[in-house]
Amino acid sequence: MKIVSVSRTEFRTEDGQVFPIDPPLLGDMTPDEFQEHYDLAAALVGSLQAPGNDTTDTEAVGRSGEDQDSEEPR
Repeated sequence: MKIVSVSRTEFRTEDGQVFPIDPPLLGDMTPDEFQEHYDLAAALVGSLQAPGNDTTDTEAVGRSGEDQDSEEPR
Protein backbone atom coordinates (compact mmCIF):
# COMPACT_ATOMS: atom_id res chain seq x y z
CA MET A 1 0.00 0.00 0.00
CA LYS A 2 1.53 3.33 -1.02
CA ILE A 3 1.55 6.17 1.53
CA VAL A 4 0.83 9.55 -0.08
CA SER A 5 0.68 11.86 2.94
CA VAL A 6 1.46 11.74 6.63
CA SER A 7 0.97 14.05 9.59
CA ARG A 8 1.80 13.42 13.22
CA THR A 9 -1.69 12.02 13.83
CA GLU A 10 -2.71 10.22 10.61
CA PHE A 11 -1.59 8.91 7.24
CA ARG A 12 -3.33 8.60 3.87
CA THR A 13 -2.89 5.87 1.27
CA GLU A 14 -3.07 6.22 -2.50
CA ASP A 15 -6.61 4.82 -2.51
CA GLY A 16 -7.80 7.65 -0.24
CA GLN A 17 -8.04 5.72 3.03
CA VAL A 18 -7.00 7.64 6.14
CA PHE A 19 -5.59 5.83 9.18
CA PRO A 20 -4.95 7.31 12.64
CA ILE A 21 -1.50 7.22 14.24
CA ASP A 22 -1.85 6.63 17.97
CA PRO A 23 0.16 7.67 19.82
CA PRO A 24 1.06 10.58 17.55
CA LEU A 25 4.49 10.75 15.96
CA LEU A 26 7.02 12.82 17.91
CA GLY A 27 8.30 14.51 14.76
CA ASP A 28 7.40 15.19 11.17
CA MET A 29 8.08 12.54 8.52
CA THR A 30 7.87 12.57 4.75
CA PRO A 31 5.62 10.00 3.07
CA ASP A 32 8.76 8.17 1.87
CA GLU A 33 10.19 8.02 5.40
CA PHE A 34 6.88 6.79 6.81
CA GLN A 35 6.55 4.26 3.96
CA GLU A 36 9.71 2.51 5.18
CA HIS A 37 8.26 2.12 8.69
CA TYR A 38 4.87 1.03 7.32
CA ASP A 39 6.45 -1.62 5.09
CA LEU A 40 8.51 -3.03 7.98
CA ALA A 41 5.46 -3.15 10.26
CA ALA A 42 3.34 -4.84 7.56
CA ALA A 43 6.07 -7.44 7.02
CA LEU A 44 6.29 -8.10 10.76
CA VAL A 45 2.53 -8.57 11.08
CA GLY A 46 2.57 -10.84 8.04
CA SER A 47 5.30 -12.98 9.61
CA LEU A 48 3.18 -13.49 12.73
CA GLN A 49 0.36 -15.24 10.89
CA ALA A 50 -0.20 -18.86 11.84
CA PRO A 51 1.01 -21.47 9.34
CA GLY A 52 -1.74 -22.23 6.83
CA ASN A 53 -3.59 -19.01 7.66
CA ASP A 54 -3.70 -17.14 4.36
CA THR A 55 -5.73 -14.17 5.63
CA THR A 56 -4.58 -10.67 4.69
CA ASP A 57 -6.82 -9.08 7.33
CA THR A 58 -4.33 -7.79 9.92
CA GLU A 59 -7.17 -7.41 12.43
CA ALA A 60 -7.67 -11.18 12.32
CA VAL A 61 -4.05 -12.11 13.05
CA GLY A 62 -3.86 -14.03 16.31
CA ARG A 63 -7.63 -14.28 16.70
CA SER A 64 -8.20 -17.62 14.99
CA GLY A 65 -11.44 -19.28 16.01
CA GLU A 66 -12.87 -16.22 17.74
CA ASP A 67 -15.75 -14.03 16.64
CA GLN A 68 -13.74 -11.29 14.96
CA ASP A 69 -16.55 -8.74 15.21
CA SER A 70 -16.76 -9.10 18.96
CA GLU A 71 -15.50 -6.21 21.07
CA GLU A 72 -15.40 -8.31 24.25
CA PRO A 73 -12.00 -8.74 25.92
CA ARG A 74 -10.11 -11.90 25.09
